[in-house]
Amino acid sequence: MMSEKLKTIKELADEIGVSKQAVWQKIKKESSIDLRQFTSKKGNTVYVDVDGQKVIKNAFFNKTSTKKRQQKVFVDDNVNNSVDGNPEGNEEILFLRNLVSELQSEKKDLHKLLDQQQRLALQDKKLLEEYKLEINELKALKMPQEDMKDGSSIRGEAQEEIERLKAQLKLSEEERNKPKEKEPVKTESKNGGNYGNEGDQMSHSEQMIENQFIQILSEKENQWTYRPDLKSEEALWQNFRSHLNRINLAVLEEQLLTDKEFKQVKVEFSRLTGTPFLASQWLRGENGVAQVLLEREDGKKVTLEAFRNKDISGGTSSYEVVHQVVPDSSRVDRGDVSLLINGLPIIHIELKKESAKDGFMQAYYQIQRYAEDGFFKGIYATTQIMVISNKVDTRYFARPSEDTAEAYARMKKFLFNWRTEDNQTVSDLFDFTRTVLRIPDAHELISQYTILVDDQKNQKFLMVLRPYQIHAIRKIRQKAAQHEGGFIWHATGSGKTITSFVATKLLAQNAIGVDRTVMVVDRTDLDAQTQDEFTKFASEYHTGQTTGNSVANTLIVGIKNQKQLARNLLSSKNNNTILVTTIQKLSAAMRSSQQESEEKGSNQFEKLRQEHIVFIVDEAHRAVSDEEMKRIKKILPNSTWFGLTGTPIFEANKKQENGTFARTTSQQYGPLLHSYTTKNAMDDGAVLGFQVEYHSLVSEEDQEVIVTQLNKGKLPDDALQQEKLLPTELYETDEHIRTMLQKIFNRRSVVKKFKVKNGFPTMSAILTTHSIAQAKHIYRILKEMKDNGTLLNGRQFDERHQLIDKDFPRVAITFSTNPDQLEKNEQDDELVEIMKEYAKQFDASPYQDEKLYNQNINKRLARKEKQYQSDGQWLDFVIVVDRLLTGFDSPTIQTLYVDREMNYQKLLQAFSRTNRIYTGKDSGLIVSFRKPFTMKENVQNTFRLFSNENQNFDQLIPREYEEVKKEFIECSTLYKQSEADLSDNPNDLKTMIAQVSAYQKLEKSYKALRSYDQYEEDFEAFSEVVEQLPQYQGKTENVKTKIKEMIKDEEHPEEDFEKLLQEIAFSSQLNATHKDVVDSFYINQLLKAIQLNETGAVEKFEKEIQQKDPQIQKMYHTLKDQLVNTTEEIDVAQLKETSIQNEIQRQLQKEAEEFGLSFEFLQSAMNEYQGDKKTIPYLTHLLDSMTLSKEEFEAKTGEKYRRRTKVLEERLQQNFEHLQKWKEEL
Repeated sequence: MMSEKLKTIKELADEIGVSKQAVWQKIKKESSIDLRQFTSKKGNTVYVDVDGQKVIKNAFFNKTSTKKRQQKVFVDDNVNNSVDGNPEGNEEILFLRNLVSELQSEKKDLHKLLDQQQRLALQDKKLLEEYKLEINELKALKMPQEDMKDGSSIRGEAQEEIERLKAQLKLSEEERNKPKEKEPVKTESKNGGNYGNEGDQMSHSEQMIENQFIQILSEKENQWTYRPDLKSEEALWQNFRSHLNRINLAVLEEQLLTDKEFKQVKVEFSRLTGTPFLASQWLRGENGVAQVLLEREDGKKVTLEAFRNKDISGGTSSYEVVHQVVPDSSRVDRGDVSLLINGLPIIHIELKKESAKDGFMQAYYQIQRYAEDGFFKGIYATTQIMVISNKVDTRYFARPSEDTAEAYARMKKFLFNWRTEDNQTVSDLFDFTRTVLRIPDAHELISQYTILVDDQKNQKFLMVLRPYQIHAIRKIRQKAAQHEGGFIWHATGSGKTITSFVATKLLAQNAIGVDRTVMVVDRTDLDAQTQDEFTKFASEYHTGQTTGNSVANTLIVGIKNQKQLARNLLSSKNNNTILVTTIQKLSAAMRSSQQESEEKGSNQFEKLRQEHIVFIVDEAHRAVSDEEMKRIKKILPNSTWFGLTGTPIFEANKKQENGTFARTTSQQYGPLLHSYTTKNAMDDGAVLGFQVEYHSLVSEEDQEVIVTQLNKGKLPDDALQQEKLLPTELYETDEHIRTMLQKIFNRRSVVKKFKVKNGFPTMSAILTTHSIAQAKHIYRILKEMKDNGTLLNGRQFDERHQLIDKDFPRVAITFSTNPDQLEKNEQDDELVEIMKEYAKQFDASPYQDEKLYNQNINKRLARKEKQYQSDGQWLDFVIVVDRLLTGFDSPTIQTLYVDREMNYQKLLQAFSRTNRIYTGKDSGLIVSFRKPFTMKENVQNTFRLFSNENQNFDQLIPREYEEVKKEFIECSTLYKQSEADLSDNPNDLKTMIAQVSAYQKLEKSYKALRSYDQYEEDFEAFSEVVEQLPQYQGKTENVKTKIKEMIKDEEHPEEDFEKLLQEIAFSSQLNATHKDVVDSFYINQLLKAIQLNETGAVEKFEKEIQQKDPQIQKMYHTLKDQLVNTTEEIDVAQLKETSIQNEIQRQLQKEAEEFGLSFEFLQSAMNEYQGDKKTIPYLTHLLDSMTLSKEEFEAKTGEKYRRRTKVLEERLQQNFEHLQKWKEEL
């Protein structure tokens, strides 16, 4: 029975004296009345309780509305416990207060949502109107009759454009019609924090680019399906679930995954994709299939397939496009476009508008920020490739190894443009999309042309091949299927080894009609380096490596001998096995087989005669002679051969005639299949350019006398002709060698050529000469000069740059190790003595085996292993004839000294040992000591030959000192003029940019100029300008700051503005070339000078430490005061070291106490921290040791406790980077 206190709305209206509708309107109008609190319902009748009746009556009868009363209540929270003597009044007030607060919050949210909806609707409406206008304009086009002939040509093109725009219109309408309340708008500018704010919305032009991009992907021939319905991470997960059900219907016995089972799948997925490397490894899967293990609710265990690498454009693969997906977490990031294969995000695309100030890099930094915020976790963990574009410039790159700023900083040099087969750049986004992102190409890029690198030490990362590598591999695969060979011409240093490996791998795994693949490399002594190279790629094979029998899924490298090679060749065919061997072992096996045939009438390789074996030869210009190849082809007549080389043999540089054997690369291997020249590589920034210095150690007068005597009293006018008459013996004298070594080891030259820092060389050099006898002669004189103290000569570079390494130079000598020479070397007592001397330099046991000796030289010269990077365990200077001049890769080799005549492939191969990219290296330095005019002509001929006919080879020819000197003088004049112009127009943007540009050109020119040895002779002539460079730089930095402010505050016509900005670099990578880092040893010398009370020492000291961190300056001042105020004998270096170590310990102790961390683990982490890697050693142990509670951590850091790993990592990185500055002072 209904209580008498309850009343209907009608009864309440009658009591108040108003209509029923008036009561409903009052309830609706008054924010304080919430019927849900005061009403109950029976049937269709609503009943109001006593409290509700009071509230409604108050709304009608009180002079002050409920709302105003409520505002008054908020003014004083300390209301009495009774209102108007009514003890229930306080409860009513508290109730109303909470109610109003809640309703006001809801109201605010509704207003915000409404505002977002209105903005979106306006944006879509504007876009819609523009599309309609474009369509109407196209429909209205009147085509001239004479241009149309049958009336179809131009109309057809217009109709295609109309259809495209209609599709875009449909796309926009779909977006507009979606329920907006489910799609919160991104609150962070798409530009990223560093690039200004364009408002909360994606810009109009960005949206148009994105829509057109999706439309192109969705075109039938590109095979991607647009999924506008997938708008959240949860929707992506459910889509992935649908694909798992689809692919594994039979395995699941048509019982679809339950919620509980899919939750288990997500947990396993998270484990398998925990790092970018693990995610990549999982996608490659066992035998190319990514799988997830699942225990079903009924206890049955099943293996679910998620991704098949070989199902390209068919099989189980499904291709979908999503965009602007909203994350299911507190993150506000949402990426532009993702491409899904079987529901897994595989390729991520970030787009910017065409006029974006830093072009595609703005998109790059945005992806970096997403990564650091954890965007590429969860369902996005499988992302493999990133694409960035501002419509007119498009790049792609592999996902970095870590989601950190440091990993993304390292990746910057691996942002690739796409190039067509003939090396034309594809910059436009839409052209890139139709070329690279279509299916099957996009799937192939992931499954075949992206590889895992794991050197078993500290490198684990994903590598995507460059376009030229992909084109070359496709050509090899195509020709192999047709049983036709050929050669690939790719510039030295452009990654031929990787190209060879991937081509070999894909032929082994996927080629139809290929039975076996063998990769052939040259020189037995390179086995170790080759094996290390190929070991990196073993992660492609889940059962690892073997050096014995063929095993499924195995990469076989470093075959020990011909018997082992024969055994592997004769083993059962397996399409996932690769053989990597040397031509020496292959030839030995074939010779043995030939001998067996002659003696027995048949041989062990008889069964291979019908098999199609593909040989891929690295360094094809010299690895396998045509004679050798023909011998092998006689035994294996069905074999196909491909050669890869950076320096092909052409007609101009063809080999000497030898019967009917091939004299050029194309005669031996077949046609050129693909080329990527040194010019292409330099344009792409894949290698450095060269700088050549030509010296003659024979004076002009002596040369004329010698030539006249040899030429029957006649002296040719032309210097080039004179040089041709100079005999080799002239360069084999002690005098020539001593003069050459004095030039090489001049102190000022050493600082530059060996990049001396803190008193020690950081880069190495090779000297090549014409014979083993000459190499030994140079070695002996060098040892003698080093022992008697005459090797290092000349004045110091300056007192701030000095070589203090007492053991410099650490020297080795090595020669060619062909089998015949090896036998001779074994009887060479002098070589045995040389190997002893070599070992003695490093306190190592003497080498008896020349092969091991040469391998150790390779490692010490390469400096790739940690043990050869410190404590004087590296090599500074190696004397060679031909060995190491081809195929040897060491980025720390900066200089090649040439004491011989070289041309064509030998010259370019030798030069290319120096132009690998390395921090602090600007170019490969070449110094020639014989016949300068001849060498100059040879350099020109070489670069002409190894450039495509369409390329301007003159751009490749290294500039001589005189050219650089002239350029520096011109740049100096231009800069002075720009300063005068700026003085006349101090606020003109164009004039300001011209000044900055002039300075940057001057600085770059100076950097090149001072690297030449001849500069030392002209130093005085340039001193006036050089001394003013710091002042010029200061002015330029001020102007740059002013330009940035003007860009921010003022409007400039966008097109002109963009062109102006391209003239200058805001973040100059020139690094103030005139301002060098102060060497620690020089500071020590100044402290000793202060101790000895030398005049001017304190002033020099104060000047030098000005560049230091303020805390470090303070420490140095304390040291100085100690030395000034004592008469005691103090070990300055020891005192300094103790001060620095104490400070490091103090700071570590403070950090340990503040966060309750283990001091021992913190100390170990600091000792092992490497600045370039930016990872914190023992981070897990440190977190486990932390004694701070959740509340203490959050109060101390202002961060959530769940983010403690990231917070601690970032904090320690910052502190360790600061402590690194202290360590650098040691």
